[in-house]
Amino acid sequence: MKLRLIPLGTSAGRPTLTRGASALAVAAEGSWVLCDCGEGAQIAAQRVGLSLSRLDAVLITHLHGDHFNGLPGLLGTLGLEGRQRPLIVAGPAGIADLLQHLARAGSLGTGDMEVRVFEQRGAGGQISLDGFHVESRPLEHRVATFGYRVALPDRPGSLDVQAALSAGVPKGPLLGELKAGRAVTLADGRVVDPGGLIGPSKRGMSMAYVLDTVPCAQAVELGRDVDALVHEATYEHARAELARQRGHSTGVEAARIAADARAGTLVLTHFSPSVIGETVAEEARSIHPSIAAAADLREI
Repeated sequence: MKLRLIPLGTSAGRPTLTRGASALAVAAEGSWVLCDCGEGAQIAAQRVGLSLSRLDAVLITHLHGDHFNGLPGLLGTLGLEGRQRPLIVAGPAGIADLLQHLARAGSLGTGDMEVRVFEQRGAGGQISLDGFHVESRPLEHRVATFGYRVALPDRPGSLDVQAALSAGVPKGPLLGELKAGRAVTLADGRVVDPGGLIGPSKRGMSMAYVLDTVPCAQAVELGRDVDALVHEATYEHARAELARQRGHSTGVEAARIAADARAGTLVLTHFSPSVIGETVAEEARSIHPSIAAAADLREI
């Protein structure tokens, strides 16, 4: 199973005519999670055909408006649609109080939908979803900020069909049970264990989402060996000092993080309105060979 990365907003600070505020959909078969929820995220999600009813979780990096302001509207839409399934919302400490304050003011309208809030603190933590495994780590920005790693579950290794047949397992459903890692009982009462018949498990695809931050060791750890690292690149490298003053990174710095982490593909996003994304990507390609400049609604 593959992960689909769909940038829903790639601008820094504020939306522009061509870029929405920060948001990224991470989709697999039948479900998806939303990383950040800037203004207009739910509209962008619907434009690319994502069903809001299949949204499992919203992962908020920090409480700056360009990463959070779309969340109350999204929760209100889900409430109006009568959603019954709980929605997980993760974010830094304070997000629960903020949502409760909005609810008391009548600004959410979530109806009967349960919103399960997981506040990220200290060294971060892990969140288990039905189809995804999520891990968070703190980043270095002007306010408390967390990056996220989203991975699909590991898949069972390949079944040695000939060895299973030689062990007496007949063709049919029992082979499927073995491949799923479950022991089977044969007609003669013998129990065949999958051990020794299945090869090593295959790592599920993974991605890391690192916004907003200066270059830091935690960004490397989040991106360690992922298939795709989505990293902010607010400025071109000529403005590296400005980026650091404002708690951000350049594309070149993001490429160094990706190289250190041995990430497969680096996806640059969170561009200042004054920046051309492809220009930022091009100056970073001498450091990491596989770089894409994210564009709104263009799937990766």
